[in-house]
Amino acid sequence: MTRPSSFRPGPLAVVTAVVPTVAICAALLADAEVQVDSVDRAPSQVPLARSVLVCPTGSEAGGVFVASDAVEAGESGEVQVVAGGRASEPRTVEVTPDRRVELADATRVSGAGATAPGLAVQRWSTPGLRAVDCPATSSDQWFTGVGAGAEHTSVLELHNPDAGPATATITVLGQSGPVGAGGRLRGVSVAGGATVRLDLGAEIPKREELALRVTTERGRLAATVIDAFVPIGRGETTKEYLSGQRDPATSQLLLGVPDGVEDPEVVVANTSDSVSRVSLRLVTAESTFTPTDLEEVLVDPSSVRRFSITKLLRSEVAEGLLGIEVVSSQPATSSFRGRVRGDLLSIVPAGAVTQPTLVPVAYPGSRLVLGGAQALGTVDVVAYDGQGREVSSKVAEVGPGTAVEVKVPGRAALLRVAPQGTPVVGSLVLGNADGAAVVGLRELLREGLVPDVRPGLR
Repeated sequence: MTRPSSFRPGPLAVVTAVVPTVAICAALLADAEVQVDSVDRAPSQVPLARSVLVCPTGSEAGGVFVASDAVEAGESGEVQVVAGGRASEPRTVEVTPDRRVELADATRVSGAGATAPGLAVQRWSTPGLRAVDCPATSSDQWFTGVGAGAEHTSVLELHNPDAGPATATITVLGQSGPVGAGGRLRGVSVAGGATVRLDLGAEIPKREELALRVTTERGRLAATVIDAFVPIGRGETTKEYLSGQRDPATSQLLLGVPDGVEDPEVVVANTSDSVSRVSLRLVTAESTFTPTDLEEVLVDPSSVRRFSITKLLRSEVAEGLLGIEVVSSQPATSSFRGRVRGDLLSIVPAGAVTQPTLVPVAYPGSRLVLGGAQALGTVDVVAYDGQGREVSSKVAEVGPGTAVEVKVPGRAALLRVAPQGTPVVGSLVLGNADGAAVVGLRELLREGLVPDVRPGLR
């Protein structure tokens, strides 16, 4: 019986079989490289279809101002207003060009369609003088100079404007470094349409200056802080709204320091893992400079430092002061705190404004401080009264390294501020016999962002 001979492919057959296989694999790898794109891509900008601004809790004496930059002259639009808790029914409020609408109360104000872009909302209240720009939702922001002790205490408010639940994690830095909260501030849940108020004195009792980082992990949340000083013994409790800061930076402008402020302090949080050198510079209409007798201060990693500047502001070098620049070698956050006629005052860095913006004016006798220009330019400031009639129009010249003050007419109820040729940072300084408040200008929401999602191989 003859055994079959085994088949052995020749060299040509091997090459013929292997080459196509290698080519196919190379093609698959090449295609995989095209599909798996590790480069971060910026989200696309689209017309804003809906916007929501959230106001912190107000007192019985106060209100909310609403204005819109979206409606055209001779036309009107509508926004939805919700006041109170989850069970509150929304109501419709009409907005018209160049005119502020005053409401007794509002938790959130939303615009849809034509009224979605260009919405401005401001909360004001008493006693004293308190005012704050009502923020939009944010995935990450900082609050610097809060307290959790018996005399200095703060309440963090988290509001969820959507129907579904949202969660946030709060990271705390103190003068001695990171502050552990035992998991109480991790994964804080906020039901749809609800507001959660966290009393820091109850959650993390600590007698030192603190900074909070609020990170939204699920859904959307708007965060604000109500700061309070409660004197032991006699004396009245004073409160102020503390706005959030989006991103740490190595240069921060605290514009709008009033005259005669008492117990002035600057609180700085080093958000990095390295020691930071921090210095303060004074901003006037002529220049920005560092006083010769003011030395740099070292701030430990992930910690908070408080600067008392009473002596500095009483000196001759502070004459004509319009603001303070905080310069640091590492990214940091900051705030200014003081008292005016016994009323608590807070100033936080405001973002640069590149397009026309609106800011309601709660009290007569106010002033607008502009600075942070990157180049020579101008800023058009138009004031309107309560009926939407123009009462003044001014052009302010701005430039790098200086600030400028614009007096606001007593009849002004709303300001339109339009930078030309350069971005600017601005603050509206409010004052009366009861105290003072500073509201930073902000860029109005005009466009939405859609993430750039691309297919890839797993």
